[in-house]
Amino acid sequence: MAKQMRIAGVSVVVLFVAALFAGSLAFAGPLKDYPPDWTDKQVEEFVKKPWTEDELKRMGRPPRYILDKTMHPRATGTDLTPKQLYENGENKHRALMFQYGIGISAKDFYKIWIEDEGYKNPKIKLLDLRQESEFQEARIPGSIRVDTGLAYWQLPGKAPDSSITYYLLCKGGQPDNGGSRGALFRKVMLEMGYSGTILNITDGFRGWLEQGFPVMNMHGLFTLVPGTFQVPDKDAAKLLKEVTPVTVPAVMEEAKKLKIKDW
Repeated sequence: MAKQMRIAGVSVVVLFVAALFAGSLAFAGPLKDYPPDWTDKQVEEFVKKPWTEDELKRMGRPPRYILDKTMHPRATGTDLTPKQLYENGENKHRALMFQYGIGISAKDFYKIWIEDEGYKNPKIKLLDLRQESEFQEARIPGSIRVDTGLAYWQLPGKAPDSSITYYLLCKGGQPDNGGSRGALFRKVMLEMGYSGTILNITDGFRGWLEQGFPVMNMHGLFTLVPGTFQVPDKDAAKLLKEVTPVTVPAVMEEAKKLKIKDW
C-alpha cells in the first residue's frame, strides 16, 4: 500500500511539472513578443500630425525626400483597376515606412560611414537590399548584399551578430515614398530577434548618388555629378552639355581623400 502511495505521489508530481511546462509553452508561444504593426488608428493619428524636426532631418534633402503622408481609402471588389491595386499596396507599404523606415538620411550616413570611417568598425555593418543587378552596377563601398526574399536564410550567415548596428539600404523608390524595402527588412530583422540598432537609410541609394557621394563597381571607385541620377529623358541632352566638363572621374584623387585603399 505504501509503495502504491509513493507511486501515486510521484505521478502527481510528474503531472504537475508537465502541466507547468505545457502552460509555459502556451504562455510564451512561438509568436509571442513579435513587434506588432501599427493599427489603422495609429496610422491615422500619425498622418494627421506634422513632421517633427527630427523626422525631417532623418529623411533627406527637403522638399524632394519628404515622405508623402497621403493614404487612400481601401478599394474592394472583384474587378479592381490597376490604379486601385497600386493604391491598396501603397497604403500598406507607406504605413510600414512610417513605422519602420524613417531612420537616417544618406547625408548623415555618409559622415558615419566615410568621414568617420565606420566601414572599418566591425560593430557597424551596411546591408544593401537591392537586386544583384543593381548591386553590380554600383554600390556603396563596404556594403554587404542581402536578398530581401531570402532574408531568413541569408541573414544568419551574412549578419551573424544580432547585437551590433546595422544600416539598411535600398534604391529608395520614388523620393517622396522613401526606401520601403529597407523598412520591410528592418521589420524582418526585428522579428528574427536582432537586438542592436537597426536604421534604414530613408532616402536610400538615390539620396546617396544625387549628393555626389562615392560608389564603386567593377571599374573601381567613382562619383556621379549631383542631381544626374535618373535624369528625365527630356532634360538629359541639355544637362549632358552642362555637366560634361566636370564628369571626368578623378578616381584616385577621391580614393586618396577618403583614405580608401582596398575594399
